[in-house]
Amino acid sequence: KAPHGVHTLHNPSESRIQVHLSFFVLESLVVPDLDDDDFEAIASAAARLSVVDDRFEEFARAAGVDCGPLAEGERDTLRAEIDARVARAWELEEGDLTLMFTDFTETAVPPEYREAVLSRLRELRR
Repeated sequence: KAPHGVHTLHNPSESRIQVHLSFFVLESLVVPDLDDDDFEAIASAAARLSVVDDRFEEFARAAGVDCGPLAEGERDTLRAEIDARVARAWELEEGDLTLMFTDFTETAVPPEYREAVLSRLRELRR
């Protein structure tokens, strides 16, 4: 018997139903159109954020990024790059982002990070 709150699959048809429902949910999500440059930059930044030690060397090679610990500030720079490019893809303005940031405490999203995202968005808009 599975622990309370854990659903187990009892037969193969349940597995197919669960996979189908998962794809149904994924396909219903709205995502912005990304041009090739944005897609590549976001994928590269996300890959680099993911490969912080030797366990990820193979993935790093496949993604074409360096593997290992991130330099001071590199994590926030990569995250800001992703956030700014996604904001631009959604056609958000600085005011939209500033309003969105008000939903988060300054501990969760520090002022320096907010400014880094806004600054990168300005650069991308030039």
